Amino acid sequence: MKLFSISLNQISKLKMNNSLIRNSPNSPACLYSSTNEQAVCARDGGASKVCFRPSFTLMLALFILSSVISMSQAQNPAQSEFFEKKIRPILADKCYTCHSGKTAMSNLLLDSRSALLKGGARGAGFIAGQPEKSLIIAAVQYTHPPLQMPPSGKLSSEEIAVLTEWVKMGAPWLDSDKAAPSAPQKKAFNIKERAKHWSFQPVKPQAVPVVKNSAWAKNPIDKFILAKLETNSLIPSKPADRRTLIRRVTYDLIGLPPTPAEVDNFLQDRSPNAYAKVVDRLLASPHYGERWGRHWLDLMRYAETNGHEFDYEKMNAYQYRDYVIRAFNTDVPYDQLVKEHIAGDLLLKPRLNPTYLSNESILGTGFWFLGEGTHSPVDLMEDQAGHIDNQIDVFSKTFLGLSVGCARCHDHKFDPISTRDYYALSGFMKSSRADITNLTPPEQIMPAIHLLEHVSPQVSMAISNIHSELSDRYSYSLLPGQERYAEFSDDDWKVWKTTGEAFGHSSLGSDAVKQIGSDFQIRHLSNNKTVDSGILSDRLTGVLRSPTFTIKKPFIYYHLAGYDTQVRLIVDGFQLIQEPIYGGLTIGVHSPDKMEWYSENVSKWVGHRAYIEFVDRGNGRLISDAVVFSDTRTPPQDIESLQSTTKSIAYSEFSPENKARLAKLLKQRSEIEATLPDPKWAMAIADGTGENDHVHVRGSFKQLGEIAPRSFLQVFGGGNEFGQEGGSGRMELANRLIAPSNTLLARVMVNRIWQHHFGEGIVRSPDDFGIMGQPPSHPELLDWLAAEFKNQGWSIKKMHRLMLRSSSYQMSSKPTDKAELADPTNRLLQHYPVRRLEAEAIRDAVLAVSGRLDKKLYGPSVMPALTTFMVGRGRPEKSGPLDGDGRRSIYMSIRRNFMIPMFMAFDYPVPFTTIGRRTVSNVPAQALTMMNNPFVLEQADVWSKRVLAVPSQIPEQRIIGMYETAFSRPPNDKELTATRAFLKQQDSEYGASDDPRSWRDLCHVLFNLKEFIFLN
Repeated sequence: MKLFSISLNQISKLKMNNSLIRNSPNSPACLYSSTNEQAVCARDGGASKVCFRPSFTLMLALFILSSVISMSQAQNPAQSEFFEKKIRPILADKCYTCHSGKTAMSNLLLDSRSALLKGGARGAGFIAGQPEKSLIIAAVQYTHPPLQMPPSGKLSSEEIAVLTEWVKMGAPWLDSDKAAPSAPQKKAFNIKERAKHWSFQPVKPQAVPVVKNSAWAKNPIDKFILAKLETNSLIPSKPADRRTLIRRVTYDLIGLPPTPAEVDNFLQDRSPNAYAKVVDRLLASPHYGERWGRHWLDLMRYAETNGHEFDYEKMNAYQYRDYVIRAFNTDVPYDQLVKEHIAGDLLLKPRLNPTYLSNESILGTGFWFLGEGTHSPVDLMEDQAGHIDNQIDVFSKTFLGLSVGCARCHDHKFDPISTRDYYALSGFMKSSRADITNLTPPEQIMPAIHLLEHVSPQVSMAISNIHSELSDRYSYSLLPGQERYAEFSDDDWKVWKTTGEAFGHSSLGSDAVKQIGSDFQIRHLSNNKTVDSGILSDRLTGVLRSPTFTIKKPFIYYHLAGYDTQVRLIVDGFQLIQEPIYGGLTIGVHSPDKMEWYSENVSKWVGHRAYIEFVDRGNGRLISDAVVFSDTRTPPQDIESLQSTTKSIAYSEFSPENKARLAKLLKQRSEIEATLPDPKWAMAIADGTGENDHVHVRGSFKQLGEIAPRSFLQVFGGGNEFGQEGGSGRMELANRLIAPSNTLLARVMVNRIWQHHFGEGIVRSPDDFGIMGQPPSHPELLDWLAAEFKNQGWSIKKMHRLMLRSSSYQMSSKPTDKAELADPTNRLLQHYPVRRLEAEAIRDAVLAVSGRLDKKLYGPSVMPALTTFMVGRGRPEKSGPLDGDGRRSIYMSIRRNFMIPMFMAFDYPVPFTTIGRRTVSNVPAQALTMMNNPFVLEQADVWSKRVLAVPSQIPEQRIIGMYETAFSRPPNDKELTATRAFLKQQDSEYGASDDPRSWRDLCHVLFNLKEFIFLN
């Protein structure tokens, strides 16, 4: 393993300093070989030389030191989230009364990390990473009788486990070492005072600054940047060379390296708009949506499984991913994209997929349900509160750049967000339901439906003529303690919500399906109080949902007939129905020939809120005429049993003439049904019964406070007009979100775009524009961009053009000495920041350079290759191919319990909440991954074979071509000489001239150059 360009005599004198081991693109990078002690080292623009493998002792020291450096970096978002959601509420609720502010029993303060570490009369409060030796853990465990905290009563086992885990991870503390306001200090929540923070002020028109060096400025962005530089007596860096620039912008926009031909075309084009043409070409590329869609998926905590014990799959989650890619490719205006995410199912005129004409807008709502899921939680109300908390967290961070989730247990400690605000948003989620929608366009269904409207009634009539004596002989009686919930009279039918064509209504956005007459929506068997999902055909799909109700009796009885369908009781919004606890909440209907009573014991959930789903996913049929709530285990008493003809037909009862006629009709119907396409399922949301949530006192669902009517945040005007027509009110929420009164929507998004182009946002805390977030480095520029974003129709691609065509973006990454001293973190943007590629871009670049990349767009995800170390419940039965079938990384299946190791080494975010800024670490695992990962080794072999397959090339031509493919530049003379020497040495090792294995080793070496994974 050769990581550093040093000689043996230098090893003995090595100083372990940060500058030596820092993974900087300006530090030497080594071309190593696994079979030789020598290796070729290359430095960006510098000399090359032969170096030797450092000693094991040295490498161990470097490993430990770089790990320490990595650990010393700022805590990651997961730790911040853990502290804010799990630890702070415990401290505030159980500890601050005696140990905060001016109150310090035993001289122990618990309102900052340093105070807790310092401890009190009994010593330090904790030892990082060692809960078994930490005083705070011993106190809450009640293991030392004199020291039992809190004295009012022992914490729950869950709370103790959370505190133990916190100390084990080093006791990270949100807001660095700042003390949190303590609970006893009852300072009034002054929303007006807090709203004076800059981000809650309206976006103001900004005059473009006047600068001295106006010739440098290509557009207003440059003048805002230059004005700050000139104020600080700094000058911008020189322009980047053209090879660096095209490599930078190509990775930025499509996440792939430019081809040698694309680089050559740019170098040959000397027209003034040559670079602008490159930008436009890349923005028009279908791979642009893949690159920028991946950034968006970070915000949505995108994954395709639920995690927890068995890592159950989310049905066709990839449909949401593909929707995002298409949205970016077609430059859907951002305000429209926001509306589709919040309420795409409620749009009167949804966007249609340009190819399949299916409802595109409804797919955006799938983001609500991309979070983690527990398959069998102990407490459903607690589980629901946790899911809603995650939904609010993602919603607020993504679209507002605010941590609204911090107000779950108490008014926000810093921002103008009250607990009432939090539960006002919670009501929108309690009023909405998870849905699996059929994406099949109405245009593909309606021709068959129109034909079935003609044929199916004739089939029913032919049968009913034979069995006419049954038509009015059916009824049932209720027993004492039973009450009828639904008989599907007209009034009952109206309050049940339907999605899908089988129940006579479609979520596909077309009025055409709704034209199916009421005679076919409600089957008139005996008393006009029956619903039937198969009245036209058992190939149609649909879901019928009841209003939300409170479970008051221990038994529910459903009078049903049908087959291959389900009845589901959704309690407290819980959808992941699984044994052992909740399997009984799903009833499979298997009564093809008669109506039967199906029972459900719901005694465990009396007092909970629930709704009923009749589910027909196609190729089945469900008939129901009654739902009864009961105190008794005995079902209602049938007076006359009605024999249904839902599946089988007793042909013996028909005359030959009727048999022939019925057989003809059935054949005709079967031929029509064969033209119906198979359903295409996707996750979505559906409106439910409008409900307002209660404030949960101290965040506990067991302690309900005042009702918090659904509304937007009070700081943006609140409002109480939401859900007036009985639905969730999400459409009104979406409209308020994009309204001018929201000062954050445009600011947050342009800041995200800026961050992905310049390495850091104008606000460097992209998910937190609140008081504890970082202030903008260029506030006037941020407001100017936000205003421009809205003025240009919320076009994301126009924002790209504006930023990418600026001189600021096109600068060199080389700082001046003065700038390094005056602005070491480059907040003033004196030069372009050097950036490391993300995990997916590194993997995609390996595929692109090797020639294995399959550029096909969309479709089901590819299963990741499973290693022998990836074990546990829910492990997929089959491993995916090592190279992922050559597909881009965005098409790899993201499984929460089986994350791709290569991704994790390069800081892929754990998909638990919004991550707007990925961690960029520098750890040995990254070098080891590029050196030893089987995928990298395989692609080095693939690349070498492609290189050697080109006929009539001398070694020098091959080397030049390889450098141009990997780095968008040819090798310099010293690199060329060193590379020849490397190949010669490898040939000597293998004992053959021009050995293919030597070229394979060279490909592997080039993958490991720092230049391969960094952008200048």
